[in-house]
Amino acid sequence: MKKRTFLIIVSITGIALAGIIFIQFYWIRNAVLLQEEQFNSRVTLALKGTVNQMYECKGDTCSEGLFCKSDCRRQDGIQASGINIDALKPMIQKEFSEVGLKGPYVYGIFTPGAVRAEYISKHGFEKQLLQSKHISSLSCIFKNDQKVLGAWFPDERSRAFGNIFWWLVLCFILLIVLVAGFIFNIYSFLRQKKISEMKSDFVNNITHEFKTPIATISLASEMLLNPSVLKSEDKARKYANIIYDENIRLKNQVEQVLQLTILDRGTYSLNLESLDLHQLITKITEGFQLLVNERNGSLRLQLDSVNHTVYADIMHIENIIANLLDNANKYSPAEPDITISTFSRNDHIVVAVEDKGIGISAKNQKHIFRKMYRVHTGNLHNVKGFGLGLFYVKSLIEAHNGFVYLHSEPGKGSRFEISLPLDHLGVISKNHKPDES
Repeated sequence: MKKRTFLIIVSITGIALAGIIFIQFYWIRNAVLLQEEQFNSRVTLALKGTVNQMYECKGDTCSEGLFCKSDCRRQDGIQASGINIDALKPMIQKEFSEVGLKGPYVYGIFTPGAVRAEYISKHGFEKQLLQSKHISSLSCIFKNDQKVLGAWFPDERSRAFGNIFWWLVLCFILLIVLVAGFIFNIYSFLRQKKISEMKSDFVNNITHEFKTPIATISLASEMLLNPSVLKSEDKARKYANIIYDENIRLKNQVEQVLQLTILDRGTYSLNLESLDLHQLITKITEGFQLLVNERNGSLRLQLDSVNHTVYADIMHIENIIANLLDNANKYSPAEPDITISTFSRNDHIVVAVEDKGIGISAKNQKHIFRKMYRVHTGNLHNVKGFGLGLFYVKSLIEAHNGFVYLHSEPGKGSRFEISLPLDHLGVISKNHKPDES
């Protein structure tokens, strides 16, 4: 898929997702407002029902009902302009209960705009009651006064949310799942796209790397078919050696590709034995020194570790060190300047391969140990390889219960460190990472 098409699809999908989220919040807002309106309607209905009952009881006496012929006084000293408060309380509770309103709530009788209520059911909330929007006029009872019966609910907002709380929770969970799924799909697509590009680069590299030895073998074989060449033993030997060398090179390249499948499946086995790491490094660098000398470079050894015996697979450790040295040589554009050193770090021996080459950017360092990953250099194939070397290094070092570190800066070179446990059994926990200091 082209980048432009992908961006269009992501944009359209993102807008649609944003629209769904907006509509959901719009519905939630309307649902909360509807609950608040229903709550207000129930309070208004309960207050008016109470006022209607008060009107029907208007002719009662203090001892028989709601009203007194004069101010009614209770034992606690509360009075309310001829209203029997003890008779009002069960009346309000009944009306509120019938419309589904339960405590806590505060009710009282007051004149709008007044600073004091004539009666309040619970002291300490007079200010809130006087500012409450839930009121019902008592003008049918007190002709010349503008008194009202009011109520205030301390948990009014939570009551509105309470009825739809679990629906809100479900809605938010579904929205989170939807957004997370969208982000995950975008991430997965980008990751698959990256893998596809890496595989394309891998195939291109294979094509390029295989093409050279095949062409050389083809040309040398063609020359061997020439009668004039066959008459000369030196020429025939020369072309036969070319075919042999290129065949070995092709075989090694095929082996590198096969390593990818083996490492992926985890079907490799380690032939562990006691190994003198200094002896192995010295042996490897003796052959490698020739390659560095051809480029007028230098290869230095600083084998300072006191204890240098490890329990490891000689073949794999040799390949690992050779891989690191080969990379140091390949990615040094001018005369290679390579140092291989060893030192002790806690219960590990560290082998460091350092060069003064092109270095690796921080962006590429995050992916450098992934299989088939190579730092992009355009269509140039000046650096040979399939991007399997460092993947192989990391996989096999971790199989030995070791660790791999990379310190690199573009233009200044790279330093790869492999850390292997020194104990005979090699049982250092994979979750324990030795200090880098």
